[in-house]
Amino acid sequence: MILRAVGAPGIDFSAFQDDFDLDKNRLPHEPPRNNFESVAAVVRAKYPLVNFEWTSFPKGDGAKKLAFVEGHLQKQRPLLLSLALAPFGGNGWHIMPVVDMDQDKLTLLRFVNANGMVDLQHVNKNDLVSIHDSFDGGHEVAYLRE
Repeated sequence: MILRAVGAPGIDFSAFQDDFDLDKNRLPHEPPRNNFESVAAVVRAKYPLVNFEWTSFPKGDGAKKLAFVEGHLQKQRPLLLSLALAPFGGNGWHIMPVVDMDQDKLTLLRFVNANGMVDLQHVNKNDLVSIHDSFDGGHEVAYLRE
């Protein structure tokens, strides 16, 4: 989604998600392989001009993570946010583009379904910091290198 947002030329978006899903054939007993570093490496191998960077914020650095996200959005630079799902009744984490913000909340794009319907998730900024500082996983952000 970030590559679409910036209008990256020469990218085959028709199969992009499947091409770079390292866990699509993962067996239940195998550890997950998808993470910002591993996926960025295989994307760069196919598209050398696409260079994703990522930053990890340790537990306790939720305010720093929020400030980093806000800085990118203020510069209108798209980024992906990893968010722990435990406080929402889920397991693990979900990686979502941050598409907007206001004074109190961030707007995340959860998914777009086959009919083009957009599902957004609004997260209060204070809640984002609390979730980051309280739960395991979901501590990274990814963005395109300038």
